Amino acid sequence: MTIPRKLVMRISLNALEHLGINLYSNIPAVLSEVVANAWDADAEEVTVIIDKAAETITIEDDGTGMDRDGVIDRFLTVGFKRRDELGEETASGRRPMGRKGIGKLSIFSIAQVAEVYTTVNGQNTAFSMDREVIRKAIAGKGQQEYEPTELTTWPAGLTKGTRIVLSKISKSLSGMTVEGLKRRVARRFSVIGPKHNFKVKVNGSEIGPEDRAYHNSLQYIWTYGDQSEFVSQCKKLERPAEARLANISVELKKAGLTLTGWLGSVAKPDQLKDEEGDNLNRLAIFMRGKMAQEDILDEFGQKEIYADYLIGELHCEELDLDDHGDIATSSRQSLKEDDPRFEALRKVVLSELRYIASKWSDWRRSDGAKAAAGVPAVATWLNGLQGDTKKKAERWIGRLNTIRANDEGDRRELLKASILAFESYRRREDLDRLDTISDSNLAEILPIFESIDDLEVSYYGQIVRGRVKVIETLQKKVNDNEKEKLLQAYVFEHLWLLDPSWERAKGSEHVETLVQTYLASNTASLTAKEKKGRIDIGYRTATGKHIIVEMKRADVATPLDTLVAQVRKYRDGARKVLATTQNKGWPIEIVCLVGKAPPEYYDVDGTGPQGVESALAGVNARIVFYNQLLENAQRSYADYLEAHEKLDNLWGVFNAIDDFSTSSE
Repeated sequence: MTIPRKLVMRISLNALEHLGINLYSNIPAVLSEVVANAWDADAEEVTVIIDKAAETITIEDDGTGMDRDGVIDRFLTVGFKRRDELGEETASGRRPMGRKGIGKLSIFSIAQVAEVYTTVNGQNTAFSMDREVIRKAIAGKGQQEYEPTELTTWPAGLTKGTRIVLSKISKSLSGMTVEGLKRRVARRFSVIGPKHNFKVKVNGSEIGPEDRAYHNSLQYIWTYGDQSEFVSQCKKLERPAEARLANISVELKKAGLTLTGWLGSVAKPDQLKDEEGDNLNRLAIFMRGKMAQEDILDEFGQKEIYADYLIGELHCEELDLDDHGDIATSSRQSLKEDDPRFEALRKVVLSELRYIASKWSDWRRSDGAKAAAGVPAVATWLNGLQGDTKKKAERWIGRLNTIRANDEGDRRELLKASILAFESYRRREDLDRLDTISDSNLAEILPIFESIDDLEVSYYGQIVRGRVKVIETLQKKVNDNEKEKLLQAYVFEHLWLLDPSWERAKGSEHVETLVQTYLASNTASLTAKEKKGRIDIGYRTATGKHIIVEMKRADVATPLDTLVAQVRKYRDGARKVLATTQNKGWPIEIVCLVGKAPPEYYDVDGTGPQGVESALAGVNARIVFYNQLLENAQRSYADYLEAHEKLDNLWGVFNAIDDFSTSSE
């Protein structure tokens, strides 16, 4: 009776650590190695079962399987050179993906225990391997062998191929979804599907090329070789695919390389973030139908905007020839940068990226102008232009499609700003024409100045619109106490909250410093109680007016006599300081921003609201309440906008941009 050969794994601890436990960092990458082994075994179907309750992963294929000698000589021999021993093709004519026989160790980077069941011609072999036991067994000096535990039970239903059950998983399975795993595995292979007679299922759901899930995000695509099947799946292409292989055939021939695949770009960069948070802004390299390097895009250091929109898959079979050295690094997740084949490939790809950068910009500008013209009001505006001016405007608007924008709202604002900017450009052209107009020809001069007035109206209308949005946001998101804190720093720099006619005067920094110094010294002389009731006091200049704003705490009610005395002191002191400046003749207005009115304000039979207002008016002051500030500002601007719409020639265009974009979203 022949004694069965002992199951023995020969491996150094160093190899286990660097080629096993540390080989991969995620479950999809590990499963890809097992799937690749199934391909090499001529499997037609691979099933992956993720059991979250049991915390196990089971991978089963219907390939050729292994007998006992095959397990010992091939599976348990780390570094088994599959292509040297078994030939350059499988029995069914497939080109093997495996090369060094170390991919099997990747399972130990996600699982502690692996049970292996394999059968061929009725010969069943089953054994279990434990990563920690392996470590201990080979950790001793000179120890190079580990004996797996042979299993005596055989799983029901396994009559062909190999089943691997992974347990004591070190990576969490809780957040993993079937669809997510399908996407990640699909992106690592180009041979999954009926075309190659290779079916892969995850928890009963079959993986297809469409599971890559980025084909419907592509806007433009450049192809190498016949990619008609993939292109037909891309339903949102805005231009026909551009075939590029003929343009680089000479360079490829010189380098002894072939190239197939595609490079594509999406409409918006955020389309390159998938549901799992993976970044798809990358250019993957494939060999023999399997991803060899996830991304080489970073290596080119492309800083132009187009690179943020780019994704691609390129296949180069010459990177993995049987009679050439192994181009993969020891991690099996990237390629050797100094390999002449890889260097030649990068040179060709870089030339294509430069071409695509230029083409992408041209297409995006042209298509951007068409998209903008899809807004009827914008089309009307463009059609109102003539000749070169219209062409410049279309190019100007089209450039929006070649700059980064975080969302549709940003793009709307950029479109409106571009129209305003171009209108400014047109006015500059009008002003240049003044040199060619005779001094007496007012009929030509006056329309130019009227058009400048119109532009100023449009600009200020957009400023007001932005201010109204700020006010609306503050009203919705903050309570009264928070308003006090927010407005404290904001009011002094944005006087329009107090009065829409107040725009801060420029060039008054010296005067403001003088008055602020005076007010600071006044504050220093206050009593502790007076200081406690005040938040801050500040001074600004508006056109033709000096403005002092004192902010009282929202829960403090200052008596009228005290408030009038304080205000008079500010006013008289400021007058003395201002008497030495060029703005000495401007009136002074003081605003008391309060949460509570003076007690006399509520004395119906005495001073009352009118008495308080009259007393403060006598010292050039008035009260504004925190809870009324935003409402008053919004009301004032609403009245302004109602009248503005009738005067602003571009108002309707901007409204149409907002309405059209919103409906498109």
